[in-house]
Amino acid sequence: MNRDIIIRIGTPSPARLWTGAGNLRVAADNVEPLDGATYLGGGRLLEALTDMEIEQLINGDAARLDLTVSGASPETARDAKAEFVAGSPVDIGVVEFDDLWQMLSVTWQARYRADKLSINRQEGQRVISLSMGSDDTGRSRNPNSYWTPADQARRSPDDLIFDHVPSINAGTSRIFGPNG
Repeated sequence: MNRDIIIRIGTPSPARLWTGAGNLRVAADNVEPLDGATYLGGGRLLEALTDMEIEQLINGDAARLDLTVSGASPETARDAKAEFVAGSPVDIGVVEFDDLWQMLSVTWQARYRADKLSINRQEGQRVISLSMGSDDTGRSRNPNSYWTPADQARRSPDDLIFDHVPSINAGTSRIFGPNG
């Protein structure tokens, strides 16, 4: 059995790519709403995810991934920049083929969030990179920072719920509430 990676970027005009050669038509399912949607073959130009990276994602080890297309035309780069919407869903799956390269199935493995698109020139080629993360990756503050009285005062000046937090050390107990 043969396998390739399939990628759908859910922008207003969805971008559809796969790691094989030529075009691939995919039936509608729970991710792809368009029956007979055409996925463009990136072949060797598409430096996509390996099975190992997808496996890491499923097990929760990989929080961020980058998808890179090298050798893009100026028109493709312009279209990518015009269509990019931060926060768009990026669905990644595995398409399986039989020994005669007839498509058997598409199994969607993961959903990411598109965070940043960059277009550069490397070694004389135009390179488009999409940085994406799972929903629990962000560049915001660490959630634990909100447990201090100062952070809570910024969020809600009248709330004193965390006033006793600085006095808690390992191995101590503190009673919270009106009598604490």
